[in-house]
Amino acid sequence: MLISIGALLASWTGAEALRRFLAPTSDASSHAHDLGPLDGVVADGARKELTIGGTRVLIARRGNDVRVLDLTCTHARCPLEVHLPSNRIRCACHGGAFDLEGNVLNAPPTRPLPTHEARVVNGNLYVRIHQEHT
Repeated sequence: MLISIGALLASWTGAEALRRFLAPTSDASSHAHDLGPLDGVVADGARKELTIGGTRVLIARRGNDVRVLDLTCTHARCPLEVHLPSNRIRCACHGGAFDLEGNVLNAPPTRPLPTHEARVVNGNLYVRIHQEHT
């Protein structure tokens, strides 16, 4: 019986966390997107470019740890190009560059790339795009 109660509480806690994550925030422009099964979105150890809710992002995955970088330059809002062989994200507008973690490598950008919130719940990937970044 204790195991059943524990399982019920765990499933309720997970469902409640997902409900809170998916619920609209006080920032009306922020919305969580269900991208479906994590394995179908990006392979373990890989990176993939996607457009989510009109925002271009780079998703990087290691196990269930998922990082979502915005692909808009922090200098002049230009779109960025991902170049995986050189481990760089480049800006064609003014020559800026970032590493694959979003850190600035070449000016003129001075700020790293913003990240968007990602969660894996019951094997599905959910991403909240924060419009203030874009």
